[in-house]
Amino acid sequence: MKKIILPLVLATMLLGACSNNQTKSSSSSEKTSQKHQTEKTVKNPAPSFKLKDDKGKTVSLDDYKGKKVYINVWATWCGPCMREIPGLEKVYQTYKNKKDFIFLSVTSPNDSKYENNDPIDEDESTILSKAEDEGITYPILYDYQDNFAQAYGVRSVPTHIFINSDGSLLENIAGGLDESSLEYYLKKLK
Repeated sequence: MKKIILPLVLATMLLGACSNNQTKSSSSSEKTSQKHQTEKTVKNPAPSFKLKDDKGKTVSLDDYKGKKVYINVWATWCGPCMREIPGLEKVYQTYKNKKDFIFLSVTSPNDSKYENNDPIDEDESTILSKAEDEGITYPILYDYQDNFAQAYGVRSVPTHIFINSDGSLLENIAGGLDESSLEYYLKKLK
């Protein structure tokens, strides 16, 4: 009888050890899978936003997936905004044909159709007139329901936002930038 029990005990111990190893192996595999999922997660993701273009079409950050995005937030009454426009326009002319870059400007009109509770600018027609006077050819988008200002914590203009192609936020800079500073941050985009 002892000869039968001893092999059964040993067999049970071996089977138990194998099942524990499988559990550990499975657990280790799960941890590796979780690690890879975490590595794919964007660190410091840029907040999503909803803007409107001049035709009333909704534009969002998802529309620019895989692109390096620069956004200038401005207002028609803002002196520093007006002073930096010639430099922004010059840089835009350099970048506008690069397929991996998106160059945008955002303002917050007081027109009721944009539903901004705290608009920072005049009406759309005043904005477009000022843009034409200043020679702006880069795209102008409009905040809608204060979505952009809230998402990016815009407290002053000008503000400059730089978003990497992986969707991570590189910089959110309040205050004016000269041409060389803008170029510096654009070159930092990945």
